[in-house]
Amino acid sequence: MKKLILIIFVFALTANFVNATERPSNKDIVGEWKYDAPNAPYGYNVGNFVFEEQEGNLKGYVKFEGNNKVDLQNITYKDDVLKFGLYVDYDYVSLKINVEGEEMKGIVNTPEGEMPITAKKVK
Repeated sequence: MKKLILIIFVFALTANFVNATERPSNKDIVGEWKYDAPNAPYGYNVGNFVFEEQEGNLKGYVKFEGNNKVDLQNITYKDDVLKFGLYVDYDYVSLKINVEGEEMKGIVNTPEGEMPITAKKVK
C-alpha cells in the first residue's frame, strides 16, 4: 500500500511539473521584439514592440521609425497567442499573434483590412 501511495505521489508531482513547464508565461513575451509588417504604410511597416511585466500584467509600447512611441492596450497572452491593440492616427488597430519561441507571426486588423506581421525577439 505504501508503494502504491508513493507511486501515485511521484506521478502527481511529475504531471504537475510537466504541465507547469508547458504553460506559456508572460516572461516568454517580456523584452524587445523587432517587427515587420510589409503591407503597412511607410513609417509603420517596421519598428519594435517592447513588453514588460508589472504586477503580473503585461504592459508595453511600440516604437515606430523616428522613435515615436505608442502605448499598447488590452494585452493578453494565453495558449501561445498574444493579443493587443493600439491607436494609430486615431484608428484602433488590433493584433493577434502566435508566439513560437523567439518568433511571432500573426495578423493586424486595421480599418483598411487585415495584414500580416512577423517579429523576432532582439532582447
